[in-house]
Amino acid sequence: MKPLEGFEKPRFPKISVVGAGQVGTAICAMLLVRNITKYVVVLDVNYELAKAEALDFQHGSVFMGDPRIVPCGDGSHAIDSDVIIITAGARPSDKDRSRLTVMHKTVEILKDVVPKMVKLSPKAIYIVVSNPADVMTYAVQQIGKLPKHRCFTTGCHLDSVRFRNFIARRFQLPPSQVEGYVIGEHGSSAVPVWSSVSIGGIRLSHVVKDLACGDDPENWSEINEQVITGGLSVAKTKGYTNWAVALTCADIVQALCGGKGKIASVGTDMKGLYGFKESVVLSLPCLVTSGGISHVFQLPLTDVEKGKLQASADTLMEAQCSLKL
Repeated sequence: MKPLEGFEKPRFPKISVVGAGQVGTAICAMLLVRNITKYVVVLDVNYELAKAEALDFQHGSVFMGDPRIVPCGDGSHAIDSDVIIITAGARPSDKDRSRLTVMHKTVEILKDVVPKMVKLSPKAIYIVVSNPADVMTYAVQQIGKLPKHRCFTTGCHLDSVRFRNFIARRFQLPPSQVEGYVIGEHGSSAVPVWSSVSIGGIRLSHVVKDLACGDDPENWSEINEQVITGGLSVAKTKGYTNWAVALTCADIVQALCGGKGKIASVGTDMKGLYGFKESVVLSLPCLVTSGGISHVFQLPLTDVEKGKLQASADTLMEAQCSLKL
């Protein structure tokens, strides 16, 4: 069939997912099921794996609005992508599941992958999910010479959702009705910002005395530990986490492609904010729009929260400085 003269087929956002492991495949699934895009490239150095995953999706494509799903092994099909999601990296061992222990192996993988992706899609927005996400985002920014508004990590967006979830359970409310953020490292030094938590427009700190500190008779501080260990508790049994991470990533991509934008605690270089004099990638509430991160919001932190955020930044700075870039 020949189209009418002058007809041009509309272009759907082209999204390439680098890494066809548990996380990469789950992200592809969420992008497709939520109808965020009609064009997904599944990229993995193991082409047979990428091909099998893409074929599996294609078999059920009629249930997802007939999307185009393309496997790729060398990166060629990722050319001119609008969004590139990087999930590739080394996995923690069973004995040590720390994100920081695998970063050096992951950096070597990124040194090979990122330059190819940037050459093929120089105008794309890059979302880094590879662990440890904050440090790997710094590495990708440096390796690819990418601007911080177009290269960032989902960071503490997932931690923030967990935070809201645990608080909502206490009040028997839907998590969507709780406002609150976790900032800093997406890891053990993450900082739940209790001073900004609100429900129905009411600050929780105005209602609960010694909220998550001091005497804390209602033991709100246990939520801090639940937020930080939430992923580890899942990985301890499954061996990995993927669904919540995939939903988080899809939520950010929807903000990029949907036109409305979203404020989320995502991570990029925050030099100049909160007194940070050096480049350090960590999460703060950001406005994510079609062009990437347009604004960063500085929450009115308490002195204790400022101290914890600085400690988180110091942890990440130490990790960044140890990278061999």
